[in-house]
Amino acid sequence: VHQNRVADMFGPLTETQATLDALIKGDPLPLETSKADAIRLLNKISGLFNKYYIDQTSKQLKSTTGEDRIDQHEMTMVQSLVEKFEQALAAELNRSPTYTACKRGIYSTHDLIENAYQTFSPALQKIIPATAQNEFNMAGRSLAFGLSTACAVHLLRAIEIVLKQYYELYAGSAAAKGERNYSMYLKKLATMAEDDGGNSRPDKRLLQMLAQIKEHYRNPLTTPEATISLEQATSLFGLASAVIALMAEQVIAQQASSSGKESKSAKAVAKNSDDEDENYDFRMERAS
Repeated sequence: VHQNRVADMFGPLTETQATLDALIKGDPLPLETSKADAIRLLNKISGLFNKYYIDQTSKQLKSTTGEDRIDQHEMTMVQSLVEKFEQALAAELNRSPTYTACKRGIYSTHDLIENAYQTFSPALQKIIPATAQNEFNMAGRSLAFGLSTACAVHLLRAIEIVLKQYYELYAGSAAAKGERNYSMYLKKLATMAEDDGGNSRPDKRLLQMLAQIKEHYRNPLTTPEATISLEQATSLFGLASAVIALMAEQVIAQQASSSGKESKSAKAVAKNSDDEDENYDFRMERAS
């Protein structure tokens, strides 16, 4: 940029515009924190190019003589913007991953590697155990790097952790202590789902989804030679997201229902106290 003869600057300005335009569009890598500086630099260079190389009447390239020069003040401004962009780009690249990973389906590489847990809403993140979220994050990273079987294993671990929580919702924490088994959880939940009693029951459609995951993904991986293709892992990632979210949503709904029952029970106790009916036999319904 220190050469300011118009004839000498045509090539460098043209190439710089093309490079900046590609970077801003994400080629060869998407810009984030340095993008604004890149846009300011491109706008300034484009303005210079239009001023010195484009005829404002015909909008065509105009001829220049060998002695025409670009204003030194404008060149200084370009140099300043170049330095700012270089500093911003260096800072961004210092934090950027130094590997090549392709986009998987609709999932961006960055989000898979850094923010897979954000698949779930903040409300669900409060319910889903941290261990399950950690497994889900590891699954996202594995998927981004093309480690399809590892991705599937982490997803299945995340599902089983949340499934235990879901099972305890209906069977109680004591019943689940000695039953850390996916198949046992499904079997007993299916039995509860057929119960025609007045208590809330597990969701049969959700249990069917869990059974399909067990049949098509979990069971095959019990043999050492089994592998999962990248397409299968991507499909399982979406299915696992949905299943985990559904279980967490139902946990929230059950907790809200339980709180409502306790509130009604408290009102009944208060009314009983006001009426001074010592013979009233109050039994709080056990939240299921």
